[in-house]
Amino acid sequence: MSLYPIWPVRIACIIVIGICIQAMAILMHEALHRNLFRRPTPDRWAAFAFGIPAFFSGTAYKVAHLSHHQHTRTSLDQDEISNLCRSPRQYWFLFYAWFAVGMLLYIFIVPWKALSIASAADRRRIVREYAAMLALYSLVIVIAILVGRVSELFLYWLLPVQVAMLFSNIRGLAEHLCTEKSSVVSRTRTTTSNALVSFLMCNLNYHLEHHLFPGVPWYNLPKAHKVLAATYAKTGAFIQTSYIGYAAQAFRRGPLQTIHGDRALTP
Repeated sequence: MSLYPIWPVRIACIIVIGICIQAMAILMHEALHRNLFRRPTPDRWAAFAFGIPAFFSGTAYKVAHLSHHQHTRTSLDQDEISNLCRSPRQYWFLFYAWFAVGMLLYIFIVPWKALSIASAADRRRIVREYAAMLALYSLVIVIAILVGRVSELFLYWLLPVQVAMLFSNIRGLAEHLCTEKSSVVSRTRTTTSNALVSFLMCNLNYHLEHHLFPGVPWYNLPKAHKVLAATYAKTGAFIQTSYIGYAAQAFRRGPLQTIHGDRALTP
């Protein structure tokens, strides 16, 4: 981007940086599940560091996300967007708005929910982490202004963050929305997609496997998918092959209809 400051190059690089920011947020997710170092202290600080570019406190996300695992698609699940609505009309509006601004809203939902359910120790960590992040952001902005590099701040971070949010919006909706709430298998969707998408998402697209076995590290989730194929075939698990395909169906049908998988699994 610095060597060739033309918009085709800039756009391509902004997309790549955005994908990397999303991947760092997924590594934060791996750390909070203690799947990176398998040790509390290194995983905690890794979660904190990886969350900074995407505006997440590692501890806040950990508290909120582990609650999501415990209460998936119930009235206590902070990731269940229907819980934020008082009527089906509001649910429809928020569902479609989530495609565009979902992750932006989620940045504020996470600390709000986390502080309401966290222990006293975790609340102190959350406040300290957000204070440190705010100080770091302020320092970066001041330095950018002083050295006359504000445009780079937008090109190398703030615009790519928008790309990361757009990808995360679709991924987040595909993980649980338009599934069924009847069983642990039916509440979460796996989107197999392709090898490149899986790599860039650290295999988090194998989301049903992650929910069934959150202690399985990212690099073993495809193996878990193969092992569970027979069980999925019997239980009618939600397995999609494309995020674009899911998004198109979801956008057309709305949030109140289930979208069954487009991949047939055989034992």
